[in-house]
Amino acid sequence: MQGVIAIVAAGLVCGSSSAGFLSNAVIDDFGPGGPGLGFTRQASGDASVSGGSGSLSSGSGFGYLSAAGYDASAFSGISLKVSDLGSGTLELSIVGSSSGFTAMNVPLNGYVNDGYVWITFDQIDAVVSNEPGFISSSMASGEGIGGIGLSYSGGTGSVSIDDFEFRSSPVPAPGALALLGVAGIAGARRRR
Repeated sequence: MQGVIAIVAAGLVCGSSSAGFLSNAVIDDFGPGGPGLGFTRQASGDASVSGGSGSLSSGSGFGYLSAAGYDASAFSGISLKVSDLGSGTLELSIVGSSSGFTAMNVPLNGYVNDGYVWITFDQIDAVVSNEPGFISSSMASGEGIGGIGLSYSGGTGSVSIDDFEFRSSPVPAPGALALLGVAGIAGARRRR
């Protein structure tokens, strides 16, 4: 019986990891009727929204603006799903709702894992030479996020992006979770 329970648990863990990260607050899923959390999407350059994903060709981008700002103090980073970036560079820009902080042109290529970008606010601070924890402390004191931008440049084709979210924490990659499931099965067999 323990072996059956271990197999079922392993299947549930691996099944839930197909997206690479646990879900939290979606800013925009790039599909019609997405929740948006009060943000308004603006496309620039040769950007399009089709098939539920945002498509960025080189030199284009999406911006998200909110006059009221979005309180993201409970979260520690940002994630989004991306297709192959090729030779291009995907960059992030964020602006505090009262311009108390800005983080412009943060390259995301080095933060891609299992088809997702995951970058913490501390990593963003380091890239733009802020004091450690500056963005998080600004939001915790009520600053909020007033705008987020994504831009793509230098590529020969286009990049598809989706599932743009604030995240509280990443989860292990699916391969690591599968190993945990196998360890559980082996442990159950030993106890019999």
